[in-house]
Amino acid sequence: MGIVHRARDITSLGKAACSFARSSSGRVFAAATFLAAVFRVRLGNWSLLDGLAVLAVVIALGPVEWIIHRRLLHAAAGSRLARLLGTRDSHERHHRDPDDMEWLLLRRPNALGSCLAIIVSVVAAVAGLSLTGLSPSATSSARAIGATVVFAGLVALLHYEWVHLLVHSRYRPRSRYYSRLAKNHRLHHFRNERYWLGVTIDTGDRLARTLPADRSAVPLSETARTLG
Repeated sequence: MGIVHRARDITSLGKAACSFARSSSGRVFAAATFLAAVFRVRLGNWSLLDGLAVLAVVIALGPVEWIIHRRLLHAAAGSRLARLLGTRDSHERHHRDPDDMEWLLLRRPNALGSCLAIIVSVVAAVAGLSLTGLSPSATSSARAIGATVVFAGLVALLHYEWVHLLVHSRYRPRSRYYSRLAKNHRLHHFRNERYWLGVTIDTGDRLARTLPADRSAVPLSETARTLG
């Protein structure tokens, strides 16, 4: 199968998987997740805290996803941080033409930056704990838990990119959960860009009250394609 340039040409799960495997972000996230898994297994030192760390990542995922989408991807046109990271410009291009595969998935620099953001933040947190005078065994446990957090975060990134591709394709998920995500994301693009900001989970929208029970109560936005 050749390279797909329009998401509407993806009509099956197999075609989606092939397109994802060819994408820069798909390869970056898959490689980073694999390496993080190998590193975590080699560290050993498993405990109940690893499960709690994964749970913490899952709980934080909704709010974090919402904040990134709202504050970085939908940042004001004059935002210095968004300009530096290139998030506003690339996401605006995606909203202008949601079907364009060139801007639907993250480009390699953004994908690498996303991975590094997770790794650096966790490494910094573990290093900070180590400086507080923890015992060698506690420091070893902190490193192991940190590695678990990195792995879980990278899995979340990989899942985000995969779901974002699916909801823009013509493939329709069979599960109720993913069908709802696809419906909400289409509403975000074609009804009002200020609502339905969650892509893989809607807890952020629920907390921020951007998940209306009645979509007809949300006005049609004239800036859904231009982000204002």
